[in-house]
Amino acid sequence: MKKIWTKKPVLAVVAAASIIGGLTPIFANASSFGSPSATKVVMNEEGKQVTRYNLKELAKNDPETLNMLLKTQADHLYIIVDEIKLNTKLQSYMEENKEEWERIYNQYYSDIWLEVRFTDENEEIVSVSAQTKSKKVYIKGIVTEDVTKIVVKKPNGDNIEVVPTSEHSFTVSFASLDVATEQYVTVNAYAGNTLVDSEKVKVIPQAEEEADMIIHNLAVLDAKKGELKVKGIVKLDVDKVTVSYNGVKGEAKVKKLWDGVGSFSITLKDVKATTGKATIEVYEDGQKQDSDSIEVEVINAPAKEEAKTYAISGTAAFDPKTKSIQLKGNVVGWTKNGNVKLIVTTLDGKKQEVKPNDKGEYTLKLSLKKGSIKQQVIRLELYVGDKLVKQSDIDTPITKIIEEIDHKDNDDKDGDKDKKDKDKKNKEKHEPKGNAYGYWKKQGEWNQHGHDDDRDDDQDDDDQDDDK
Repeated sequence: MKKIWTKKPVLAVVAAASIIGGLTPIFANASSFGSPSATKVVMNEEGKQVTRYNLKELAKNDPETLNMLLKTQADHLYIIVDEIKLNTKLQSYMEENKEEWERIYNQYYSDIWLEVRFTDENEEIVSVSAQTKSKKVYIKGIVTEDVTKIVVKKPNGDNIEVVPTSEHSFTVSFASLDVATEQYVTVNAYAGNTLVDSEKVKVIPQAEEEADMIIHNLAVLDAKKGELKVKGIVKLDVDKVTVSYNGVKGEAKVKKLWDGVGSFSITLKDVKATTGKATIEVYEDGQKQDSDSIEVEVINAPAKEEAKTYAISGTAAFDPKTKSIQLKGNVVGWTKNGNVKLIVTTLDGKKQEVKPNDKGEYTLKLSLKKGSIKQQVIRLELYVGDKLVKQSDIDTPITKIIEEIDHKDNDDKDGDKDKKDKDKKNKEKHEPKGNAYGYWKKQGEWNQHGHDDDRDDDQDDDDQDDDK
């Protein structure tokens, strides 16, 4: 029998490998392949034992074997997911249901099993599946180029006839029956009027998670550009999707992918990265039908700066002669051109900024006055911008300082008094005691009257001499 993959037999499987490779360490160092979690042996429909391989465990622990299966057994590799009763050929399923395969891969990654299954050479139905979506059953399959007609027998006995496409695939759909019992369809393949193959297929009921309006979504934030791109798959009943993240919100229309299923894509601008999730809401006829919160994958994020360490140290020495405090110390984390400030609150409660040198060293002389001391410690505060990042209190010998200031002030007063008394005594000591001309003249008591009396006495003496 001639297979239909004559040119690119592993095309879809290569796509599978790329999907797997993008999400798991596909080429990591291999470890023991024989671990119980990587394989299991089951009985097939013919009662024979077959080995199944867990996709996740192979990707994690034995990538060489997984690559071998994907590349060399493409025509014989089947995918089995018991949770949703999926049992079909991997390659054909991926070609026909790309988005659905990605959804199953993301949601059931740990529960996907692979099985190598060699089909009989005279089988003309290569693969077929029957799934329920949006209350409709979809029969999809691939046949050989010899098949010219497909007849599908529905669970109620009615037949649907269809001709394969040029790619040798076919699709049939019909309304599902609202019954609790299992349903089967029979697919008959004809070459002309001859029945060449027949297969009975179980109808997979609609999975519980598919009852939601949101089927699958993905959010990627480019931190450098500030753009958040969100893509997703929803039920086609949805006519509008809104996405919000970190205060930015936008909406997108839904485009049809296939019957009952649509997709959306939206890009939000000027978005800042946070640790929160993006919120997706879907609407039908203006009414919200479903919502979901999804993790945001951040790319091109700037390198995280290491948390800077800040510390303040200092000592305060009191100088009683100058009645001042000499403050000196060091600031760890100080940068000359950075937005860092050192604020000192002195004993009088006043604040002032101190600028350390390039090494973070600082000195400050604080003058003290009696009665100006309001606190016992000198407080140092380090700010980055407006944020206080470090605080330190420098102890001072406050009692001794106050005593020294008071004592110094008293000494100054006593000294002033002694100096005044000494000046007074010196003044009295040097004052003249007689009627010296200079003294009385200085005191302003030398007058014309006193001067005339002296002249009269002199004149009298002269007259007496003449008489002699």
